[in-house]
Formats: sequence, C-alpha cells, structure tokens
Amino acid sequence: MTYSNVYGHDEYNRAPHTRHANPRAAAYPAAARPRAATFQRHPGAASTRRRFGLGSALFALVLVVALAATAWFTLPSLAASSAPGAESDTPQSTPRENWRAGEVPKLYQRDATWANASYAEGSFGDTGCGPTCLTMVYVALTGHTDMTPADMGALSERLGCASADGTAWAFMTEGAAEKGLLAEELPADEASVRQALVSGSPVICSVGPGDFTSTGHFIVLTGVDERGRLIIRDPNSPERTAQAWDFDTVLRQCRNLWAYTAA
Repeated sequence: MTYSNVYGHDEYNRAPHTRHANPRAAAYPAAARPRAATFQRHPGAASTRRRFGLGSALFALVLVVALAATAWFTLPSLAASSAPGAESDTPQSTPRENWRAGEVPKLYQRDATWANASYAEGSFGDTGCGPTCLTMVYVALTGHTDMTPADMGALSERLGCASADGTAWAFMTEGAAEKGLLAEELPADEASVRQALVSGSPVICSVGPGDFTSTGHFIVLTGVDERGRLIIRDPNSPERTAQAWDFDTVLRQCRNLWAYTAA
C-alpha cells in the first residue's frame, strides 16, 4: 500500500476580478441627454476661481507629500513580509547543523531545500512524506547527517518503493534496513505505542483520512508529554507538529505503525 499527502497544504482559490461597466455611460441616448445648466456669472467669479485654483494646488501638494510619507514607511514592511521563508507555505526544517542523536528533528517535505526534487512521479513537496519521516527517525537514532529527505527519497526510488501513489509501506522496513535501522510493526493500541516511545524508539505511523490527510500520509510519533499526550512530527504541517495529541485521536486514524531501533 502506498501513501502520499495532499492535505493541510493551504491553497486559496481566487475568483477572477470582474470589471464593471460605468452604469452612467449609457444612461441616456445622445438626443435625450440633459443639457448642461447655465448660470449667471457673479461679478466676483474670476477672483473666486483664482482663490479656488490656489487652494486646490495647495491641497494637491499636501496630498502628494502625505502619500510619499506613507509609502516611505510602508514599503520596508512589505519587503520584509515577502522575504524568503516568510510564507507559511515554505516551512523551515531544523537546520542540518542542529541534527543530533537522541532528538527527532522537525523536517518538512515542503522545505524549499528539497521540495522541488522529483519523487514518486511528482514533486517531493507533494509526495515526500514517507522519506521525510524515515529521515527524521534515521537522524534521531544515529546522529548521522548524510541523508536529507530528498536523499532518502532517492533511496526509495532505487528500492522500487515509490510510485504515483506515493511511498510503499515496504520502504518503512526495507529502507530502514538499508540505513542500519530495525523496524518492528506495532499494533495500534496505546500500551504498545507508549512502551516503544518511553524506551526511546520513535514510531512512524501511516494514517488514513482524518486530522492529518484526506488520502494517506505518514507522521512520526516522537514521545509523550507531561500530560500523557503524544508529541508528533508531521512532515506536512508545522502547525500540527506544534500540537500535543491524545493517543486515541491519533491511533484511531492509524493504518500501520513501525517502531525503530538502531541495528
């Protein structure tokens, strides 16, 4: 069975702008348009116009200065908001220099470093949840930094575990063995998963439609917090990674689980 992930990736459908015609443009046929009104010229009209013209010029000058000042203070903030990494659509993974044994890094398949790599007949950012999860486990158990998620995806391709449907479950055991890890399938019950996590074994979980995906997805269970809730790494969502989860909420969505130790 294979799984990719296309859920939780914020997308916006922008409706096309429609230009509305001026409703007054054709309000009257040429022959029926009202004539312009005529007024008797007041003796002081010329001086009034001169004063009005001078006032308009001063008002326009003040308006230009105000707009320029607004642009001066607004443009730097716009530039900052469009800086690389500012958008939630390109999450930042734990830097490689901070990867170390005993800690499961936060790695995201849509990280710009590898999101555009080819994987499973698509882009890694769309289908790379499986290799990203196994990379997190590999780093935590070995402390090695030689494999990025894209490198792990290339291994999945070489083993024949990647297809248009995503990553085959077989990669969770065969790919792990290639990198010196032992994988043990677990039942989806709290006691088994809790015991594995407490003993230091991270768990990769294949989940079906629910809180994490609309199709299929892989996440990593990394530990238990002080309130007895699951700590996870979702390779497709910093927001869900930041949450603590009830065991029952996660396990009822699981289709398979693997606990890992170093060989």
